[in-house]
Amino acid sequence: MDGVVYDGAKIFVKLIYSSVKTYSKYEENINELREETAILTNKRMAVEEDVTLAKLEEKIPKPHVIKWLMMASRVEDDVRLLLDGGGSKMMQSWTVAKKLNLVKELNSTHFETVAYEKSSPIKPVMEMAVPPLVGQGAASDMKQLLEMLNRDDIRRIAVWGKGGVGKTTLVKNLNNELYLSSPNTFDIVIWVQVCRSLDLSTIQSQIAKRIHLKVEAGDTTHSIASRVLQRLKLRRKILLIFDDVWEKIDLDAVGIPSRDPFCKILLTTRSRDVCRHMAVDVSFQVNLMSEEDAWNLFVHSAGPVLDLNGIESPARKIVAGFNGMPLAIKTLGNSMRDRPQIELWRNAYLRWRCSSPLFKNIEKEIFGTLATSYYSLPSKIKQCFLFCSLYPASFSIDVRELIQCWVSDGLINENLSVEEAYNYGVGLVEHLKDSCLLDQDSEGTVRMHDIFRDLAILLSQSQELLYGFHTQSGLPFCQMPSESSKRVSLIRCRIKKLPEFSVYSQLTVLFLQGNPMQKIPNEFFRNLISLRVLNLSETRITSLPPSFIFLCELRSLFLRNCSIEKLPSLKSLSKLLVLDLSSTTIKALPKGFGSLQSLRELNLSCTHFLNKIVAGSISGLSSLETLDMSFSSYNWNPKTGADQNATFDELLSLQHLSVLKLRLDSVKCLESASLWLKKLTRFDIQISPWSHDSNHHVAKRNEKRLVLRGVNLLQEDLKDLLHNTSSLDMLVCVGMRQRHWLSLSFLISLNLSHCDVITCLISNRISSWELFPNLQHLVLNHLQNLKTIVGGIIPRGKFLRNLTTIQVLDCPMLKGAVSYAMLQHVKKLEEITVCGCKSMSCIIESGEHEETLPCLRVLDISNMVNLRSICKGTSVCPVLQQIKVFHCYGLNNLPLLVPNSCMNKIEGDIKWWNSLRWDDDEIKNFFQQHFQAYPNENCPRKRKYK
Repeated sequence: MDGVVYDGAKIFVKLIYSSVKTYSKYEENINELREETAILTNKRMAVEEDVTLAKLEEKIPKPHVIKWLMMASRVEDDVRLLLDGGGSKMMQSWTVAKKLNLVKELNSTHFETVAYEKSSPIKPVMEMAVPPLVGQGAASDMKQLLEMLNRDDIRRIAVWGKGGVGKTTLVKNLNNELYLSSPNTFDIVIWVQVCRSLDLSTIQSQIAKRIHLKVEAGDTTHSIASRVLQRLKLRRKILLIFDDVWEKIDLDAVGIPSRDPFCKILLTTRSRDVCRHMAVDVSFQVNLMSEEDAWNLFVHSAGPVLDLNGIESPARKIVAGFNGMPLAIKTLGNSMRDRPQIELWRNAYLRWRCSSPLFKNIEKEIFGTLATSYYSLPSKIKQCFLFCSLYPASFSIDVRELIQCWVSDGLINENLSVEEAYNYGVGLVEHLKDSCLLDQDSEGTVRMHDIFRDLAILLSQSQELLYGFHTQSGLPFCQMPSESSKRVSLIRCRIKKLPEFSVYSQLTVLFLQGNPMQKIPNEFFRNLISLRVLNLSETRITSLPPSFIFLCELRSLFLRNCSIEKLPSLKSLSKLLVLDLSSTTIKALPKGFGSLQSLRELNLSCTHFLNKIVAGSISGLSSLETLDMSFSSYNWNPKTGADQNATFDELLSLQHLSVLKLRLDSVKCLESASLWLKKLTRFDIQISPWSHDSNHHVAKRNEKRLVLRGVNLLQEDLKDLLHNTSSLDMLVCVGMRQRHWLSLSFLISLNLSHCDVITCLISNRISSWELFPNLQHLVLNHLQNLKTIVGGIIPRGKFLRNLTTIQVLDCPMLKGAVSYAMLQHVKKLEEITVCGCKSMSCIIESGEHEETLPCLRVLDISNMVNLRSICKGTSVCPVLQQIKVFHCYGLNNLPLLVPNSCMNKIEGDIKWWNSLRWDDDEIKNFFQQHFQAYPNENCPRKRKYK
């Protein structure tokens, strides 16, 4: 009891002492609180300014920064009330001390960045690939549209007219006109491709991508609309272009501030009713071409063949029969280009005349005209064209997968190798593109325009008994195909439960990808005995039914991005050529997998749960030519362990393997594989002691790419591997020596990143003149201790003689990008990019000499705080086209001699441009005419290079 009393007394004394001490320091705390609060206010205002600038750059402020700002503002208000409120010192002393500690804590918080970085700056206008306008009518239309866009009283414009009349071509050229205008009329122009079956989420996705707004898979249309609205309202003036609108778009539901005066809408449509429902201010009709303009367009498309005797007369009849429809004129003109036989021209005219009565309205007349190009195709290419209509409207079709389907369906000889079949297939795709029946999309993909897809579907329906095409893709499932159907597409038809396919014994192709179905009926495949191509990608199925064993004719099976966890035995699929299991959740390959002796292409990329491949499963694939295991979790052990998994030695036994992508823990299993590596036409091998889910870029065609990450080159025998590599990425590596560089005689691309041990890339030691004879692309990124790229004078030889591009990024110790010693060798250099090199004062260290860079086309410089000159002497650049300068305010001259005919544009800060010094007005006027100021120049720009 005495102890308790003693402890209580002790605590009480401490409290009394603390209170007296706090009270005695009251005045001192008050003064310090005022000072600390003033510091907090200044800091808050600075952070708020940073956040505002970040929003203007389309960046997203970090949540903890926003939380700090709210707390700082609240504390400032509390302190203000406290200081103004009066009251007894005793009562306030504790509060003052508490607030002081809180203010100090807020002041001690430091933010490296206030917002998440974005991948690249948002361009005001994205230039689009489009043929130029032909004819006076089109030029007049363009002029009128530009005038309407500049009027404050017009906010919504509809460009409408018949299908194929040239609405999209006109508006794409308008977009490019805005791209070339300086200063830009709009802060941002957003192009949205609208599908016939209106889908607001697709529209939102395109807008979000354009403004760098990240959309998660689970986001609702409503939540995305709110975020799109907030982001667009940060802009001062925007233009949204909606191409090919078929029905009213609820702009509010998308998130477009259409009622705000700063937002303008331009749309293209075939329907006048859409103009009314969209409440446009102006309905601008694109009319058919005049006879003169139509002929000029046909001449432009068909070319010099029209100068031959006897061809002009039937050609003019053809053009007259098109009634000024640009798309039809251009399509047939292109298909008749370089065809001098007069009989072909008469036949084309007669064929069009024969088809015309079959169509009752303008849409069918368009198809009748476009069908002329189709009828001129060989029979097999006709089927290839119709095959593309199996994909949804505006779908980006992967060319490699398309060719795999063509091979599997018998349209390309399946006895060809994968490489031969691909090359042959590319030829077919190019034929269709040359006939204007397919369009190039992004790299490796093509797209079929809606008009041509409608044509293909119409032709498929009229020739269903011949080719058996049936497509409902992109639309809700509503009817079963006819029993004679051979190729059926039900892509994205919202099918949750599959109907019975009991009478489709002739079916060879079945596309079911993108449907939310979770299960396939047990007997579904029993009667599909002729099926050769099955695509179940992006469905929710977790297993395959027992009737799967009846698909003995199957050549291609696509299960990409399915929820499937386990595969049944595949022994019955003895004719399988292509198996795609990428991005699935499978944990093991099934037993008997090695019996697939016809399999040529196996995709196991992004199989993050795959950890079991029974020994013999890979070596049994005697016909395998392509294996993709990039980003797979499977570990290729150098020796067979107790688990009896497949080892790397099984890959060495594959005599036909030509393409390989995978990750290895070390280089040991490749030490004796030099001859085997030489046989590969392409590989993408990562040597890394740990797994990575991302990569700098995908290996290009015929590229032998090696990625070394966290590797000590002194501890690994890399000579043979490096000798067989054409593209090398080294990240966080150590132990580089001159002998390693000497092994890279076939190297085309070199990317060094975060290798801090490098101080000099190439020294002038013996044999230096033999280094990198084939190197074309060099990237030096975040090399903290790199002081020089080339050390000393190197005798002329093969050294860097083929270098075309160099990128130097964030190398703080480097004084120059192209030294005088290096300048003597890099005569093929086309592009120089330098960014964030703090110590660099000169890009090209040419001394006082006049040097010529005969091939330099692009010079891109940014964020160079100490840069004073591009070169000390004068550089002659006879083909220089672009100069880009950003945040290099110390650069005060442009000592470049450039022909007027080559220079395209100079982009830079207006502040920098106005500070430049010129030797005479003639040089200034020459560069001035090409200068374009960066928008939002006060906002710092960060770049991300691949």
